[in-house]
Amino acid sequence: MFSGLNNLFKFAATGILIFLLGSQVAKYRDELLYLKEISAGQFFLITIIVIASIITNGSKLKALAKLYNIHLKKREVLCLSAITTTLNNFFFKAGSLFTSNYLKQRYEFPFMSFAGSQGADHLIIFFINALCGMIISLVLAASKKGPFIPLTVCYLSVVIFLLLIFSKTFDLQHRSNKFFNSLILAVNSLFRILKNKRLFYIFCAHNIVLVGLNTLRFFIICNILALNIPITYCLLFITLVPFISAIPIIYSDIGTRELIIGMCSQWLGLGFETGMLVTLLDRFFVLIWASIISLSCRNLFDGTRSIPSTPH
Repeated sequence: MFSGLNNLFKFAATGILIFLLGSQVAKYRDELLYLKEISAGQFFLITIIVIASIITNGSKLKALAKLYNIHLKKREVLCLSAITTTLNNFFFKAGSLFTSNYLKQRYEFPFMSFAGSQGADHLIIFFINALCGMIISLVLAASKKGPFIPLTVCYLSVVIFLLLIFSKTFDLQHRSNKFFNSLILAVNSLFRILKNKRLFYIFCAHNIVLVGLNTLRFFIICNILALNIPITYCLLFITLVPFISAIPIIYSDIGTRELIIGMCSQWLGLGFETGMLVTLLDRFFVLIWASIISLSCRNLFDGTRSIPSTPH
């Protein structure tokens, strides 16, 4: 009964948020007419940035798979990254589930090992974004009026909390209980990533690049909409996105991300419609190219099954 009520709540919340987003888009539809003024240079830049982001995410997956002696082909990496991006933009972690299922079917990579590895990547994503958010909030607090001190404190708290997690070491032993064994596999996989210094720094570097690419894309979209938003504010908005996307109370973050960034934009004195519209168009441009690449990967499951040579 509880599960049914939980699903009903998620469906209702998702529907309400999408409806609210639609009503806000209709209200500010005139601002979207600036899209007609997009230059070939701006469109080309956004395209390059989106594709670079997909490649960067794919590179993380390739490095992760290599740790488990799984050697993904370039096409697999690009396709899995694009499909993950596309599906995750529609349904909560649907893309990650697709990738997990693919690796299980093709390479017998355990679901819980993938879940633990993704958990480690998400902790690193939170860490890098909180660190960037803390730094930019401090910079803005020193030069502008606004709620930047509370933001700095929030980000600093996240950084400290994650550093404490990174300092811990776990190596749990297998139990006779199948359920606990699955959890142990996930936890051990998580800390296997965090304690592998080389891979940890590789993930940090990739996520720093992603923050930079996402910020630049956000800034270009602001220019397309003729919004005079400093790139420092764009960076601040981008650092919020991973935390918003991690909210598991609804089935899709469509609407959630746009509305929360809109409220943050209002909080910073930039106007609700500014953050909402830019975030919506940012999703739109990402989905265009991620979907195009995904559609070219329809035969991704073709081919022979490959089994890794060492245990996971």
